[in-house]
Amino acid sequence: MTSYLQPSVARAVFDESHIRHLLLRIRFISILLILTYPYYFYIDFVQLRDFPFSGYRLGSILIHSASLPVSVLFLGLYRFYSRKPSFKKMIGPVLITHLYAGYYIGIGAVSSINSQSLTGNVDAYIIILLSTAIILPLKPRNFLFLLLSVHPLFLIVLFLTSDDKYTLLSKQTNTTATAVIAFFIVCTFYHFRQKDFTHTEMLHKQEESLRKLFAVNPYPLVLSRIRDDKILLLNAKAAEYYHIHSDNVSTIDAGITYRSRADQQAIMEELSRTGSIQNHICQLTLPQQTTKWAMINYEQIEFENESCILAGITDITELKKVEIELTKHASTDAMTGVLNRRHGLALLQEELLQAKELGSEFVVCFVDINNLKEVNDRYGHAEGDQLIHAACRVMQSGIDPQDYLFRYGGDEFVIVFHRSLADVRLIWRRIRGEIRKLNQFHRQPFTLSLSHGLFLFQSSMEVTVDDIIHAADSEMYKAKRLYKNNL
Repeated sequence: MTSYLQPSVARAVFDESHIRHLLLRIRFISILLILTYPYYFYIDFVQLRDFPFSGYRLGSILIHSASLPVSVLFLGLYRFYSRKPSFKKMIGPVLITHLYAGYYIGIGAVSSINSQSLTGNVDAYIIILLSTAIILPLKPRNFLFLLLSVHPLFLIVLFLTSDDKYTLLSKQTNTTATAVIAFFIVCTFYHFRQKDFTHTEMLHKQEESLRKLFAVNPYPLVLSRIRDDKILLLNAKAAEYYHIHSDNVSTIDAGITYRSRADQQAIMEELSRTGSIQNHICQLTLPQQTTKWAMINYEQIEFENESCILAGITDITELKKVEIELTKHASTDAMTGVLNRRHGLALLQEELLQAKELGSEFVVCFVDINNLKEVNDRYGHAEGDQLIHAACRVMQSGIDPQDYLFRYGGDEFVIVFHRSLADVRLIWRRIRGEIRKLNQFHRQPFTLSLSHGLFLFQSSMEVTVDDIIHAADSEMYKAKRLYKNNL
């Protein structure tokens, strides 16, 4: 029956569960019958008090009087057996359920014999037969035994109490057909209950296995319910990762496994289509307002008959730090700390494409440090390096966060401004002022001086990055020639 239990053990577990199920139903039936008996007795003793057919009235009184103590007796037996932790090797509960079913099938037969003497119908037997099959689906072979015990006797008594041959034949045919249908119903309901029990047991075993995996898994795991974002399971590694005490789990929700609510919504939509998302990298904000980088796998699963999300988390914070550091080294100039040529030109290429698409403008400034070669030759490369560092500091102090500076060559730099040409000229005027202050403060035998050239890119221009650099470089050489002439 199930892959987790031996067949004999599984059958025993199902049989006990099914008997408990039948006992609960019989208890419910008994309570309903006890509540309706006053009405039956009112009919028997008041409404039918002057009824001319005393045999029918007597039969009705005996049937109802006998059924009441049976219902009361069962409730007492149910109370006794319901306190037992297990029904294994106990014949009592099994015997009670079968005797109860057999008794009411027999009562139905007797009631029909009693009714047909008055009304000529056997509806009570048909109704009780079908009701018993639906409400109390015994094992098919046991129900068949009850039918073979009661139905032939019913047909015989019906034969003995009927006068009309054809009416008798009709009643026997209808009741026998009902008995066959009742048996088919019992088979269907019993096997359906068997499959449902097996499926439920499998789910319980899977949930138990999932709980064990949660406990021993070396990575943080979080199981949350989709409909309300409630966290159902959180293993020790996850509690450690999020710095959550087990008593505080109820105060947080599944949002801790997503970068943001918008990110959660996007992931939920993807899960509804695919059921699984692998290696989703994001930066999480933890309850203590600290941040960590994580690689998360999301799976949509069923747990406790609810649709849930299982999030498996791998902490990649240290790897991300290394990656950022490597990216920084790969994109920055080792000596000055500003962006290097390769990365700067890549950004400028993206800038060019975006400006053409959006119809925007930007200004490229090509800068050259004046007299660097003379400083290196006369005072040494260490002083020349200091001159380059000073030039970078002054230029960086004059640009905004959305602008960027990169080293193009030895003493050549490029600045990309997201401003108008007039604004850039004002910025450069301020940079010249800062250079004058720097030269006055340090009073070295050489001075810092920069030559620059500006190029305004407009979206209507058909130029490349090389064309832009060349144009700004040409403007810079004009300034450099002017600088040398002034010297």
